Amino acid sequence: MAQSLWYLRHEDKIVGPYPPPQVEELLRAGEISGDWEVSLDEQNWMPLAESGQFAIPEATGREEPAARQMAWIEERQRARERWRGESEDEPVPRDAEIDESRRQALGLDQQHTERLVSAERARRPSWLIGPLALLALAVVGVAVWWGQSEQPIQAALNQAVNCAAPAAEGVNWNACDKRGAALAGARLRNARLDRARLEDARLAGAVMEYASAVGANLRNADLRGAKLTAVDLSGADLSGADLSGANLRYAVIKDTLLAGTRMDHVVWSDGRTCAVGSVGECL
Repeated sequence: MAQSLWYLRHEDKIVGPYPPPQVEELLRAGEISGDWEVSLDEQNWMPLAESGQFAIPEATGREEPAARQMAWIEERQRARERWRGESEDEPVPRDAEIDESRRQALGLDQQHTERLVSAERARRPSWLIGPLALLALAVVGVAVWWGQSEQPIQAALNQAVNCAAPAAEGVNWNACDKRGAALAGARLRNARLDRARLEDARLAGAVMEYASAVGANLRNADLRGAKLTAVDLSGADLSGADLSGANLRYAVIKDTLLAGTRMDHVVWSDGRTCAVGSVGECL
């Protein structure tokens, strides 16, 4: 079963999506907290602490259910008022009927979000398979994060663009011209490669896990055996590229161009292994 990927939102900034082991590692490291919001579709959000999907450190405050729900509704109402341009510093005329309809609308929003989370919980396998799967994911998560920098998200989000920088974890090559670059075996985990020009680049065996390559041009690139776990390839062009033996588990492949792309023995985003002779699609 393919593992769900979660988006994170805090102060109007959205990051992700990340697999559950990475979200839990960020919680333990203190880089995010229970007041961050999570979503499966970037449309419906709820506080991470209320999702029931992740273990929140004990330091995170917990409220009684009724009080927590009321606080959540009030905060959503204030957010809507700010979005309409209303100021919290100025008195706002109140109408009892309008306020009640707002509270009902916000309550329905929360119920819809909770139904999405409940549906996600219902997708879990039996009680015996579940713990085994979680244990396996925890081992994979530790292995993936071992050796990464202490602040992987900051390296990926905040590092300035530097097209002259050498290949390294977290490097920011957004919109850089790297056509034909010799990057075989390069360690580009958490790298920012959005809109980068990487046509004909030699990336065989490169480690690009959790990298963002939104809109990148990878036409005819050599990506044989590359580690592309959870890489974001939304809108990227991989026409004519060679992905033979690459690992794209949990990768985001949305509006990605794959015309003529070789996919022999590729581990696809949903965990399937593509058959020999797969070209342009995973067979």
